[in-house]
Amino acid sequence: MDPVDQLTAASGLACASRPAAATAWQELLDAARAAWPELRIDPPQLVEFIAQRIAGTELAAALASAPAADLVLAAACMAQEPTAHAAFEAVLSEVDAAGSSTRSPPDLVDDVKQVIRVQLLVPRGDKPPGIGGYRGKGPLRGWVRITATRELIRHQRKAARERPSERPLDEAIGDAGDPVLSQLKAEYRTEFAVALREAIAELDAETRTLLRQQIVDQLSIDEIGAAFGVHRATAARWLLRARGSLVTATRGRLASRLKLSFEEIDSVIRLVQSQLDASVVRYLRDSDD
Repeated sequence: MDPVDQLTAASGLACASRPAAATAWQELLDAARAAWPELRIDPPQLVEFIAQRIAGTELAAALASAPAADLVLAAACMAQEPTAHAAFEAVLSEVDAAGSSTRSPPDLVDDVKQVIRVQLLVPRGDKPPGIGGYRGKGPLRGWVRITATRELIRHQRKAARERPSERPLDEAIGDAGDPVLSQLKAEYRTEFAVALREAIAELDAETRTLLRQQIVDQLSIDEIGAAFGVHRATAARWLLRARGSLVTATRGRLASRLKLSFEEIDSVIRLVQSQLDASVVRYLRDSDD
């Protein structure tokens, strides 16, 4: 089948001009070859992978705006092309950058680099390589850096499992030295825990990912912006909207469960704000895919 027909069928996008789409596809391949001159590129193997990761309403425009080199490298890695695995080593330098930002020791960075190689490049049983999770919404390097940062933080948490911020929600809410919080623990802890869990589960996957990257993985707005290929101001707006969605969902579920007004619910949240922050970390981490 002609590549344009394949791309149209696999992407579901309209093709306003076959010549324009064919030109955009060839330019995408040429850009990838320029970025990865040693990479063996087999166009038919790339079509479905890339078609499922281009965004827009019209095929030629979507191809023209796609991160060509990154998508082609990821697709070739998915196809288990040896030259793609070799080229991917350059992208793995982002693990070193993640190690610096998380202040991880060199031996841990080396260990995580090997973990990332296995996670992203090696199929496991019926599961394809993890690099299939790259959707082309931002630079591949940024996506790998986020993956590495999360892995480094997991290892650090494993070594410091008993930190106060890791306490369960019912322990965090209760404070024997504060009668108000003690009363809240007795009256509201179950409802509050369930409301928060349900609120996080209610969020869409992209919102949970943004919150997890900032709150759990402790990425800066600049790092999140770089990962998605957007300005930091855009990333900040996304995060503000994500946090607002979580607060709104939590307030709504608490109001429904406790039969309290929103003003009373806000008072409850203010009283346990520090504990709420720790609990959000815990539940976002538990919701990880």
